[in-house]
Amino acid sequence: MSTKNDKFGMLTSVVAMLLHHLIYSSTANINLTEAELHRLLDHWRIKNTQLGITGLLLYSEGHILQVLEGDADAVYSLYATIGGDPRHRSLTKLADGPVANRAFADWSMQMRTVDAADFTRIVLTSNSMPEHIGNLLPLLEAFMAEVPL
Repeated sequence: MSTKNDKFGMLTSVVAMLLHHLIYSSTANINLTEAELHRLLDHWRIKNTQLGITGLLLYSEGHILQVLEGDADAVYSLYATIGGDPRHRSLTKLADGPVANRAFADWSMQMRTVDAADFTRIVLTSNSMPEHIGNLLPLLEAFMAEVPL
């Protein structure tokens, strides 16, 4: 079995590493400013790097959609921590399962604030096609490619 060091300096088995993703939406108890989000994001990125988690967070007027990618145990542990965070409510799991590759491998946690129309379009896509949730990741990837950093 071959191994390699990934971007985060972790030794991973090329053959045996099983990736998992979990996508959820929630509602913040208070609207956060962009500056507040970036301060929190600095902390989350450090923690995610330590856990080997990558992903994406979309924020729109108090609404959150997040993609978590990594080892299943790490993803579930982080999701449990998020579920206990008093800063948000109405945690709804949209997707949960193994994946062949990371969709957001270069981001310990990328964040975008988006307008309500884009956020609604993305969440409605995931809610209207639960049997086709795999369509959500390409939509998010395309959306992120369209929006300048």
